[in-house]
Amino acid sequence: MKTERKKGLLTLNNLIDIIDKQSAENHFIEFSDDIFQALNKELAEALAKKFGASHLIKLPLREIKFFEWLQKNDIEVWNDLWGETDEDPYIVGMSFLPILLDKMRGYPICDLMNNENYYFTASHIVDKESEMLLESAKTRFINNEELTTAQLLILQISVSPTDIWHFAYNFNIDLNEAKKAVDELVQDNALVHLKEAEHLAPFIDF
Repeated sequence: MKTERKKGLLTLNNLIDIIDKQSAENHFIEFSDDIFQALNKELAEALAKKFGASHLIKLPLREIKFFEWLQKNDIEVWNDLWGETDEDPYIVGMSFLPILLDKMRGYPICDLMNNENYYFTASHIVDKESEMLLESAKTRFINNEELTTAQLLILQISVSPTDIWHFAYNFNIDLNEAKKAVDELVQDNALVHLKEAEHLAPFIDF
């Protein structure tokens, strides 16, 4: 299909046609990698608005690879997300489409019920206590100097909401080391760690 191969031909009407055709044959939509790569924020938001309340979509391949990594490295969290349902894994609401375009953020892990959550937004950074740490991290990053895991983590949180599993995966950091960085920032009163999904809910805005 030309709309999948050439970015310039990908329009909202093209996408709606693809979705209508697939939804008549399946209970979820599966975009090719070409479509995911060609999608922009405007198109994704339009699709989320039109289909978000009624359609499901399969995660992009790069995000499926992340969750395959998660299954090997933290099976309890993987089970919390995908293991307690008869449905195929990696199928989510179309409303998540805009944030799936963010390769660093991915599908957010923020509502775990049987495990502690490690999801952070800029609102969880304690301004007064973290100001010097954050400024130091920004300076070292700009100067291409090595950052500690804690510095890298708080810098990433300041840029975009993130969970500790995506953070560890994206930066090739040991998961236990990443969690220790959270503990370090909390002990230094630089970061607030809300572990329960119900406490995180007010900070989640997709």
